[in-house]
Amino acid sequence: MRDLRRKFAVAALTAGAVFGGLVFPATASADPVSAVQITVCNDSDGALQFWVKGYNQHNDWDDSPVWRANPHTCATGWNYWWKQNSSVELHYKIGNGGWTWKQQYVPRTNDQTTTFHVS
Repeated sequence: MRDLRRKFAVAALTAGAVFGGLVFPATASADPVSAVQITVCNDSDGALQFWVKGYNQHNDWDDSPVWRANPHTCATGWNYWWKQNSSVELHYKIGNGGWTWKQQYVPRTNDQTTTFHVS
């Protein structure tokens, strides 16, 4: 009799776990994280090319395409969002120089963009 009760209890627990997930489904993915777009201002006399690598609004490690900012102008990486309160890698080159990068902190803000300066 004890084996029969144990089998019934295991079957009931299994059914509860399976059908409970159908009655109270969970979200399929994590909520998006708070994110901003990045604007880079070129404070130099040469043309600037840049791209960003870091955690995006889905909390995935990703990188962007290359954007260009003319001398003494700013450019925003449109349609690419980066996690706030984290760091990104800002890869850039000025004129015909070689690529370099620096780590940039993306602060928590109520704004839609965060601005970095390169000179």
